[in-house]
Amino acid sequence: MTKSILRTILFAIGLLCLLPVSAALADCEDEPDYQESLDSFSVLNISCHRDPTPGLGINSGVTKSIVKILQGANSTCDRRIELRYRIDCLRIYYLKVAANLPDTGDYLPIKQAMLDAADKLDAIVKKYQDDSAPVIRPREGHKSAAKRLPPVRPVKENFAEAAAAEAAMVVKEAELVIIRSGGDPAKRTQAYTDVAAAVEDNLVILRSA
Repeated sequence: MTKSILRTILFAIGLLCLLPVSAALADCEDEPDYQESLDSFSVLNISCHRDPTPGLGINSGVTKSIVKILQGANSTCDRRIELRYRIDCLRIYYLKVAANLPDTGDYLPIKQAMLDAADKLDAIVKKYQDDSAPVIRPREGHKSAAKRLPPVRPVKENFAEAAAAEAAMVVKEAELVIIRSGGDPAKRTQAYTDVAAAVEDNLVILRSA
């Protein structure tokens, strides 16, 4: 067998080895945009990132999607529902952020901060919960065709402002945790700053006037 024939055979084998990888990457590129896929309250799997380590690396699209969810809280848990429902409404959105982030990778501190904040908001709701009042299920952004939230629980009307003040402290704490987590490694800083700013904006939900 001549050297030229041998080189041709080796080249052909190399192409065959590359085909599965190329096909997989093509399928990945065809997947829906991650930001668009976060529009529902379903738990989603993050895929198609090419970070060689487990988890998800910092990605501008993912960061924008997190911010979008947090902004969605502002347009749903707003003054169109009573103050006493807004704490639980915000908790649902924090759980939504957490549900769409993996258990490893650069976004893990954000996920942990959201879960911790959701737990604390849940505790506040349970502390002041009004079992005599009905739950509500507002639509996202109060749009007629949008999906409804899971049941949103109220706190007692007489304790609404006190509960909201406690919830505001939880939000501020979550913002601070995210800010502090963003500095290590340094590449997280801008993404974490953007998310923390969106969390701070959630304080408007907890204002009575």
